[in-house]
Amino acid sequence: MSSLFPHESFCKLTADRDEQFFFVTGSEVDGVLVLDQMAEFAHQKRSLLGVTGEPRATHNLLIRLEQFGHRLLAHFHSHPGQGAEATHPSGIDENFQKRLESAGHVAVMGIFSRDGFVRFVRLDQNREIEIYGEGVEKNAAGIYRLTNLA
Repeated sequence: MSSLFPHESFCKLTADRDEQFFFVTGSEVDGVLVLDQMAEFAHQKRSLLGVTGEPRATHNLLIRLEQFGHRLLAHFHSHPGQGAEATHPSGIDENFQKRLESAGHVAVMGIFSRDGFVRFVRLDQNREIEIYGEGVEKNAAGIYRLTNLA
């Protein structure tokens, strides 16, 4: 993905104090999945400690992606707290990812902290993230830190 995309995602995910959540799609070029487009939907509930998509809205969005020949490549959400430790998946996060992986989805989970850390997770460890451009530093396996935050 372009280094601009996680920065844009961070701004959207941390625009207010409540957790935020959206799907991500993008191009598929020679077997490479390029995360480059937010796919937003209505939420049933948003609070400081959680976010739930509205089921009909998420279902309709997935149908729309399919109609245009796109797949769900990722799902990004925010967590409260700061630092890489704030990006560990919760049990709810892991269960959602487990359902996706069990159904054969390629989607990776991205969890953003309030100070610019992001962790990319697949429970089967089948992930290879490459970020092109400046403004993102690799912190550890699957964990990055956004720099130049305004």
